[in-house]
Amino acid sequence: MDAASTAEREGRHHVNGDSENLLSSLREELDAVDHRLLDSIRDRIDICARVAQVKREFEIPMMQPGRVGVVQERAREFARGNDLSEDFLTSVYKLLIAEACRVEDLIIESDSPAQRAASDARHR
Repeated sequence: MDAASTAEREGRHHVNGDSENLLSSLREELDAVDHRLLDSIRDRIDICARVAQVKREFEIPMMQPGRVGVVQERAREFARGNDLSEDFLTSVYKLLIAEACRVEDLIIESDSPAQRAASDARHR
């Protein structure tokens, strides 16, 4: 077997300078998009934390199924309108919603009115 067929079989391909430059440029674009995506996820979680503070203050239950449904449907509509997989975006949003619920639950339960009352009673 020659070196070219061995390289191809092993998943190694000859990369010339032009293709390497193109790949490098595209990878830089991906890195920038990833950075914005991660910033957006952080921003989303920060907003969810503020939502949890309002829910805690007004004693609103953490889980709001109607709101979850709206968010999930918006993701499905976006997928359909942008030639993306609905299953993929549904999976992404399930993870985002699960993390939002985890964060909200921590905040709501960290200092619920019942916990504050119990704490006040202990300190009297």
